[in-house]
Order: sequence, then structure tokens, then C-alpha cells
Amino acid sequence: MWPFGKRNDPNKIEIQLAFWGGELDPSFTVKLLTQGQTALEAIGFIQGTDFRLGNIKTEPAFRKKGFATTVVGTLIGLARARQCATFTLEEVSPDNAQAISIYRRFGAVALPPKKPGGHADYQIRLLSTRLSVLLHGQRRGASK
Repeated sequence: MWPFGKRNDPNKIEIQLAFWGGELDPSFTVKLLTQGQTALEAIGFIQGTDFRLGNIKTEPAFRKKGFATTVVGTLIGLARARQCATFTLEEVSPDNAQAISIYRRFGAVALPPKKPGGHADYQIRLLSTRLSVLLHGQRRGASK
């Protein structure tokens, strides 16, 4: 899915992405600016072969303009480039229908919530488990 829609001019946005914490399981922040204003901010981390995005927030004045779709699509591309097996959106509120709709358009499926009736993670499988093991070796924590 190409992340830029008709309402979103790619020449007028800037995405800032910063990693920290070293090579192994780095954390990151992402910010999308348009016309010098912050429209969206998010944080996440990479855990093994899982690229995890959490706490994504779009400022109210910039909602329904395609910015979250742009950032999620860009990060999915980055996760694929890093050969991550999965892309997980953390702790999504069951009341956030707009976010869930975006995630489902990218193929995300809900994982069971940690607490009954609680927030759920949504996950996109990027690589098959078999291909991931071939690329990355035995998964962490897996028995040999």
C-alpha cells in the first residue's frame, strides 16, 4: 500500500526517526511534521525480530489526513528492510476504531488482550516463521 493519499502532499511533510540504545533491541522515536508543525509522534522498540510501535498520537487538528497511515506504512517498510518477522502495534484501545481500521488495512490481526476486555496488540506478519529462522537463526527463548 502506497502511504500517500490525495489529502497528503509528500513534498510538505517531514518524518524524523531516531534510534537509541545500541544495535541489539534498539528503541526509537518517530515524529511527522507538516508545514513546521508536529502532526504525529510515536515511540517503539525492536525486540528480536519484532518491530513494535506504541503510544502513537496524532494531534487533533491533523487527524483524518492520512498522516498515521503514512507513518505506519513507512515503519512497516523499515521493519521489512531490517528483516523483522513481525510488526506489532501495542496496546490498541478497543474504542479506537480509526486506528484499528488503519492497522487492518495493512493486514494486522488482533492478538488476545492481556486482560479480559482490555487493550489488544495488533500484529502484521512480515516473514514466515521458517524464513525468519533461516535469516536470524534460532529464535530467542526457543528450545533447541
